[in-house]
Amino acid sequence: MKLFSSSPVSIRRVATVLLTGVLLSLLPMTAMAGDKEDVRAADLRRISALIHADRAALEAVLADEVTYGHSDGRLQTKAELLTAITAGAVTYQSYDGPPPAVRIQETVALLSGIAELEATARGTKVKLWLRYLAVYEKRDGAWRLTAYQSTRLEQPPAGLR
Repeated sequence: MKLFSSSPVSIRRVATVLLTGVLLSLLPMTAMAGDKEDVRAADLRRISALIHADRAALEAVLADEVTYGHSDGRLQTKAELLTAITAGAVTYQSYDGPPPAVRIQETVALLSGIAELEATARGTKVKLWLRYLAVYEKRDGAWRLTAYQSTRLEQPPAGLR
């Protein structure tokens, strides 16, 4: 099979194939830009559900096998986190910070960021800064949190004080 020929039909055909390839290669980037906003929206739903102790909203965004790592070293399953939130063992008053960085690899998204958190746990009110990593997986068209881990920062990061 000849790929190149001096005939106009072959040049047109090669140009069409190349242009189609270029356009198709741009599709994942367009989808990824939308996915970044979608996964950020899912994370905002998680945060809102924590603050409002909204079990149904939290259940919807958490994967069944989620591992939720808190800044004090505790790990919770989905059931344990839902129970703690709905029973009032932990109440979140605020969770704020700049938009997280988002990296997407096919159906997995990594969100990394910094947040200022106010919560009450076991009767003790705390206000702290966190660095966190949230792992989401896209399933059936929706982003689900599969892993979360936060680390307490000793002081607010420079520029966010």
